[in-house]
This record gives sequence, C-alpha cells and structure tokens, in this order.
Amino acid sequence: MEKKVNIYIDMDGVQAVYGSEDTVETMEQRGYFLNRPVHHNTIQLVRHLLQDEGFRVVILTAVFQDDHSLEEKQRWLKARGLGNVETCFVPCGESKGNYVEHQGINLLIDDFSKNLFEWEKEGTGFYGIKFENGINGTKGTWRAHGGFRVDYRMSGEELYQKIQAIAGKLRAA
Repeated sequence: MEKKVNIYIDMDGVQAVYGSEDTVETMEQRGYFLNRPVHHNTIQLVRHLLQDEGFRVVILTAVFQDDHSLEEKQRWLKARGLGNVETCFVPCGESKGNYVEHQGINLLIDDFSKNLFEWEKEGTGFYGIKFENGINGTKGTWRAHGGFRVDYRMSGEELYQKIQAIAGKLRAA
C-alpha cells in the first residue's frame, strides 16, 4: 500500500496574498487577515489534494495571540470553501514542526525560508517546499539549499502535478 503523505499548507503568502509593504503592525490590525486577496491557484491545489486519498491535507498557519486574528483566518478559509479542512493554528514565533505528528512523510508548503529550514530540522520525513510568491526568495537561501520549489504563476493543476511528483519521489525513496 502506498504511504500517505501529510501536506501542510501555510496561509499567509501562499493561499492569501501577502503585501510586500506590510509590516507586523499592519498585520496586527483588525480586518487584515479577513480581507487578504486570494492566490486562487493555491486554493485549487488544496481542492485537488483533498480529492486525492494519497494525501492528508492540513492548513498550518501562524496566528497572533490577540482577540481577532484566529477568527479572521477561520472566516477567510470558510469564505473560500475551506472551512472544513483540518487546520492547525500555531502561535506566532513558534516552530510549526512542534505542532504536527512526527510520522510518515511530512511536506510543508510555505513562502518563508526560515519556516522551511526549521521544518526540515524536525528530522527524517520532513521536507519543505518553497512557495515562490513573487516577493520572496530575494536572498536565495532556499535555492542554494537545493530544496523543492513551486511558483505562484503555476495553475492549480500544475501545482498539484508538481506536488504529486515530489510525493512520488519521496515515497519511492
């Protein structure tokens, strides 16, 4: 039987467009997360993955410890038809790897290299996939590392095929 792959997908900068000029102060404002524009191709990717029995899909995103960010992210997901997807909210500043199971193949799709490097330090079975969103990747640390990458200009179907190929390679290893 084929190994199931856990796919963890970040929100900010991956499913929701991150503003290149946004500061932490901007992001802490009420309404910021609720009103983020959508990377439609990534939402399509999530829908493709949810239909594939070879994957377990979890939205894994950091949240500020305030009275509105968590609720806004939940409402944002619900408005995009993803309100029933398994979700894990990580306190901002903490490692995402501390909040997941440590079994099987675990892929994290994230736009922030720091998160990806921390993820891969979790050990065997942890692999990062850099979501190049047009404003990140300016220092080239993830490229130099040789990690997996996908691009925001890819269609939902192309993203899905790329994730399938990566998962297939890891299953075979």
